[in-house]
Amino acid sequence: MNSILRTASLTIGYDKDIVSNINLEAVPGRILTLIGPNGCGKSTFLKTLTGQLAARGGIIYLDGKELGRLKATEIAKQLSMVMTTVVKPELMTCREVVSTGRYPYTGMLGILSEHDRQVIEDTLTMTETRDIADKLFMSISDGQKQRVMLARAICQEPDILILDEPTSYLDIKYKLDILTRIKKLINDRNIAVIMSLHELDIAMKISDTVAAIGKGRVLKCGSPEDVFKESFIRALYGIENADLSLIGTMPWYADKHTKEDAAISESSLHADKSSDFHLSGTNYPGKGRARAIMIQGTMSNAGKSLIAAGLCRIFADDGYRVAPFKSQNMALNSYITADGGEMGRAQVVQAQCARREPDVSMNPVLLKPNDDRTSQVIVNGKVTGNMSASEYFRYKKELKPVIKEAYEKLAEDNDIIVIEGAGSPVELNLNKDDIVNMGIAEMADAAVLLVGDIDRGGVFAQLIGTVDLLKASERERVKGLIVNKFRGDPSLFDDGIRLLKEKSGIDVLGVVPFMELNIEDEDSLSDKLYVNHSGVLDIAVIRLPHISNYTDFDIFGQLPATSVRYVRRADELSRNHVDSLSRVLFPAKNRPCGQDNRQIPDRAESEMKCSAGDPDIIIIPGSKNTFSDLKWLMDSGLADAIRSQAGKGTVIIGICGGYQMLGRKILTAGREIAGCETAEYETAECEYEERITKNTQGPAGLNLLPIDTVMEEDKVTTRFFGSITGATGVLESITGLTVEGYEIHMGRSVPYDEVCEFTSDGTGYCRGNIYGTYIHGFFDRREILAGILQSVGKARGITVDTGEIIDRAVYREQQYRKLASGLRESLDMNTIYNLL
Repeated sequence: MNSILRTASLTIGYDKDIVSNINLEAVPGRILTLIGPNGCGKSTFLKTLTGQLAARGGIIYLDGKELGRLKATEIAKQLSMVMTTVVKPELMTCREVVSTGRYPYTGMLGILSEHDRQVIEDTLTMTETRDIADKLFMSISDGQKQRVMLARAICQEPDILILDEPTSYLDIKYKLDILTRIKKLINDRNIAVIMSLHELDIAMKISDTVAAIGKGRVLKCGSPEDVFKESFIRALYGIENADLSLIGTMPWYADKHTKEDAAISESSLHADKSSDFHLSGTNYPGKGRARAIMIQGTMSNAGKSLIAAGLCRIFADDGYRVAPFKSQNMALNSYITADGGEMGRAQVVQAQCARREPDVSMNPVLLKPNDDRTSQVIVNGKVTGNMSASEYFRYKKELKPVIKEAYEKLAEDNDIIVIEGAGSPVELNLNKDDIVNMGIAEMADAAVLLVGDIDRGGVFAQLIGTVDLLKASERERVKGLIVNKFRGDPSLFDDGIRLLKEKSGIDVLGVVPFMELNIEDEDSLSDKLYVNHSGVLDIAVIRLPHISNYTDFDIFGQLPATSVRYVRRADELSRNHVDSLSRVLFPAKNRPCGQDNRQIPDRAESEMKCSAGDPDIIIIPGSKNTFSDLKWLMDSGLADAIRSQAGKGTVIIGICGGYQMLGRKILTAGREIAGCETAEYETAECEYEERITKNTQGPAGLNLLPIDTVMEEDKVTTRFFGSITGATGVLESITGLTVEGYEIHMGRSVPYDEVCEFTSDGTGYCRGNIYGTYIHGFFDRREILAGILQSVGKARGITVDTGEIIDRAVYREQQYRKLASGLRESLDMNTIYNLL
């Protein structure tokens, strides 16, 4: 079921931000309710949706179009609002107030047509306000006024009804009256409703989705059962230790409701919606354990993650509560959840496609390779230690209960679970005690779809060979084959479909085209790591052996003329090394610096100070093994090349491990440091700096920033909300911009000399054109990305058009919709639904 209104990274407020990064949607036939303490921004959000207030950031989409580009009359025909504040139309009758709902349709003169008059009379009848229609609006009771204002909104014939605390100031009779009419309106006209409520008991019973707002953001969004947990509600309203007995039994008291009560309440509330669901049989959504479907692949990077993500979005669009699941993931690209847990990025993408907050139960086991022999093992979002392959092979038996518990948590709370396998299901030497492929399919009783990558060639051997190597019981679970990444006319593969069915005995459920998507990829085989062309503005990312979270740079892909290329050798750092794409895109007359291939403003060539072949920005990314990667940087000659570029004034940015490498040295915390045998690192800053200064152990860094880093045992995993405190050099113009992201690192970095704080709360420092920060996702906001590209372009004499840049969240949503659309067109979704 598609949304009719949605927000993407919306920021709201008056002279300052009140709530940031709002990503909500309104769906026909459903109620979205906002809750939260007074002053949290509920009414401000509603006023922004209706255009009464301008958004401070992000985008509002109304029926797929940007709200800011629509005329007021276009908005009014689709969206109406009833505010809490009592309007005071002097000397107007109730009929005249209701009639104002037709103004969007009357044109400039405001003349009502016969059709308009009929709509008004029908609305008066529907809302039972005909008996007061000729009374002055100011003479009726508050309850009657609320009913009249609802009638005015209905008279607008909107697709979306927005209600700001519609039951406030009403007695129980009028509350029931208004709520009953809202429910009837939804059922009769299939409109979407967004409302704010203070009465939590009403919100829990009437809502399909609840969004809890507090502390400047949407803290939780989900079903009433998800949101109304006693500990969360107490924290939301700041009543953790309050005695609530004076206000009676509250609906979130877990011990006051049995599962049977909840089931009865759910059944009665949604009885009229059973026809929404495509699933047949007795176990349709809302009745027991979730149905599961599993995506397995013939190899790594066959496309399992994106197929699973696209299905999550399709199921969510069709009105289901869906969640992704991958029991064990091995990846260096990870993510920090709202509660500080660490999980694989593929499941984060899938959760976002499902319009769900990422949760570590979606990926209970994460392995992050330290080197070729050992990995950091993360269970339920927390580090348990480092293990060799043999140690983990013995340990993984203990993880089966953990995995099962995580899956059951999701299964109890969802309609559909989309499970992703890992690697291939026929790694025969690893299949004993399998916890990632067929073992999980059996646990979840899931039908399996097997994906093969035709772009790599050998798709018949991939798919048929995999099926042949499965055990008979496992083969029985494979209900469909998917040919992925097909280039050209899919009808040319009709014979291929016939042959695959003939040889395997399994139906082909789709030939998925090769789609040009820019969606976060966590696989070490990602094509992004092998980009080898430079654009008009050239960004060189150092491809460290243990590179992590390289998805930080996906956002640059919005501008075709801006390239991100990954380099492993000193000679690759120069753009002279590559065949420049911009030689084709831009004529030679725009390249005054020889092979620099830059488009520049119209000015004398003698004024230019660019150097042929130099990258415009160098980024040193995150690393899972900072010590090893720093040594590699030195041995490869890249360290000297980076220092040379720094001397020329090139902008150099270090993220997380790359930030640590920019400093003077990196030390391991220990009792021997400066004789402080038992001192904690939370002691005074000067003592901390003294201990670093006196210690001579540890590898030397690039010495481009006056900081030292001490690696500590505790891992920092937290979300970050802050700002750019004081950017220096070329990027001075981005000072003051808001930064949102997350930290995931070992160690603490402290300056030993004069330096400017780059990102707030000591998370990064800068000097000149050298910048470092611990914040992943630093580039994701439009203002930051555009500011950096414009500033660097201006300094380098390059014209950079950033007008099309949008926030990462908005861009991400565009890619997700493109993915889902491509899959829906190419997969046999009816058969897939029948498999559930």
